[in-house]
Amino acid sequence: MKCFLKILPVLILVSICTSVFAQDEQDTLKTAPTGFHIPKSSGIFLAPDFGFNFPMGTFADKSKIAINFGARIEYASLSIYPFIPFAGVNTQKHKGSDAYMTENLLNYFDTEILSISGGVYFLANKYLRSNFTSPFLVGEIKYYSIKRTADPDRELEGVLKSDSKIIFSGGLGFTLYIFDIITSYDFAGDYSNLNVRMQIHIPVFKF
Repeated sequence: MKCFLKILPVLILVSICTSVFAQDEQDTLKTAPTGFHIPKSSGIFLAPDFGFNFPMGTFADKSKIAINFGARIEYASLSIYPFIPFAGVNTQKHKGSDAYMTENLLNYFDTEILSISGGVYFLANKYLRSNFTSPFLVGEIKYYSIKRTADPDRELEGVLKSDSKIIFSGGLGFTLYIFDIITSYDFAGDYSNLNVRMQIHIPVFKF
């Protein structure tokens, strides 16, 4: 896991949204340095993402790293630049840690989390004047729906078979051309985790 954490930072993220709005308002309306021509000032983007969730705290005592899949719908407009609001959905499934399953005589122990979120990106390139690369901040409010499955199926101390909660997530991303890499932390109590994901922005509708 330590080796994997050292490799993750070399991944680079990229975003059409940041490239499109990297210049001032007049330049953006006329040309786009990436080759994507945006004749009008607003658009809807689809951003599928893929990444990894690393359990933290007490969650790490019971669970392993999970693969994360999801997508976001984003609204980009010069009228609210450098902010880009979005709504998204993600799913992750954590296998039980070997130590926890051995201690509790379990054949398997899974924690599946479905999250529905709303949030906003803050694009720093408005102030850095960078056309192709830029850091950005991201903040989200998420609804967690948690389901835990164990074999044998029995009560485990401190473990709910199903749970739900509203949590906050905050992080930092970096954009390069058309991809993003985002690292954020989900402040979720017993389900807190650090996630690293890569996403690409696909223009869906311009107006």
